[in-house]
Amino acid sequence: MESVIAVLLFFFTPSKVTSQLSKYIPGTVEHANEQQQYLRKVRDVTANRVEQFSNLFQALSSSFTDSDVQADDQSEREVDYFLSHVTEKTCQNCFKKETCWAKNFDATYGYMTGIMEELEQTTELTNYSLKRDFDKHCIKANKVIEIIGKEMSHYHANRLLKKQVRESRKIVADQLRGVSHVMGDFAREIQKERDNLHQQEEQIMDAIQSMGLEVGQVEIYCLDEGNVDIEMKIPACGGRGEGEKVIAPMLSDILKENIIVKREVCAEHEHDTCHLYFGSAKDFVIETGVANAAKGGAWLSGDSHSTIELGAGKYAIAISDGMGNGERAHQESTETIQLLQKILHSGIDETVAIKSVNSVLSLRNTDEMFSTLDLAMIDLQDASAKFLKIGSIPSFIKRGDRVMMVESGNLPMGIIPEFDVEVVSEQLKAGD
Repeated sequence: MESVIAVLLFFFTPSKVTSQLSKYIPGTVEHANEQQQYLRKVRDVTANRVEQFSNLFQALSSSFTDSDVQADDQSEREVDYFLSHVTEKTCQNCFKKETCWAKNFDATYGYMTGIMEELEQTTELTNYSLKRDFDKHCIKANKVIEIIGKEMSHYHANRLLKKQVRESRKIVADQLRGVSHVMGDFAREIQKERDNLHQQEEQIMDAIQSMGLEVGQVEIYCLDEGNVDIEMKIPACGGRGEGEKVIAPMLSDILKENIIVKREVCAEHEHDTCHLYFGSAKDFVIETGVANAAKGGAWLSGDSHSTIELGAGKYAIAISDGMGNGERAHQESTETIQLLQKILHSGIDETVAIKSVNSVLSLRNTDEMFSTLDLAMIDLQDASAKFLKIGSIPSFIKRGDRVMMVESGNLPMGIIPEFDVEVVSEQLKAGD
């Protein structure tokens, strides 16, 4: 009787009620759809929040950027402030003040700015015609020239300080803009994943299951050509190599490019799952070798190096030479390389990365310890290379029997707070 009542209740229960209950029961289609919908909401919120942070950093970058017009106005204002200090000490108590500054303002201003420009270049006034004319114009000419000369050192110090502040603001603006671009790209990746990749995940799961293989989970992180990144969980395969023999060729057919197993973590027990990581097969691979020797047979060399595999099929090779030799030089070059690695891994453009490293070193250095930087960014899809050399010696590309030299001229890092990074582009070939 209980079974009969239960069956009757089941048949008379509206489908809306059963579908609502199914959302809370693991293993049902409704529960899976509910979970997917929840993940999409989280993805939407995350993408919007990251986009807001990107806009915030862009706004901060814009606020740090000075226009050329503002710089020109500031320069004219500095001259006016300088002359006001001079006139306060010379013209304020002069009986000809009204004549010079009210009736002959243009002439007086012209003479004093001319003297100021002359004394900027030399310590003494060498333009005798200007001195003669100013003697006729002003009854305190010698005192005015003397005061201008004395005030010039304060004027130079003030200009230098403001220039350094402008350069620092520009560096901060570039760094904030770089962070904004990275976060903007990340937000777009999340949006793209939300729009397209769920459908691709279902297509891949259906294709694998149609071949009689079980699959636990498919996570697609990127489907850009040449930079495919897919993670998959399958039941313990027992070392049969299903990922390499079956799944990778099937993914290659679906995505229309050569896909390989980048990494495989096999299950330790038969009830566990295997983790497979698939990615695009690169058109080129890089073999690296390093040999170094410290000066005088010492243990520590002033040089440091690193090979950095970045995302999107990029490979970076970096060498830094700390000035001098021994432990101090080694520490300086090592810190330069480590800082560069972290900035490049964050996704910031290499030119902004180098400027950021330089700004940190120039602000930190107080004891004349500087370092060079030699960076090569290689694209593993088309073998194009960009060399960024800061104070470093030439690089050499060996192609068969030929040797090509790559060089550029820059001061070592940390000497000046702002410089232009010179980029030398080269097209590499197989075997270089």
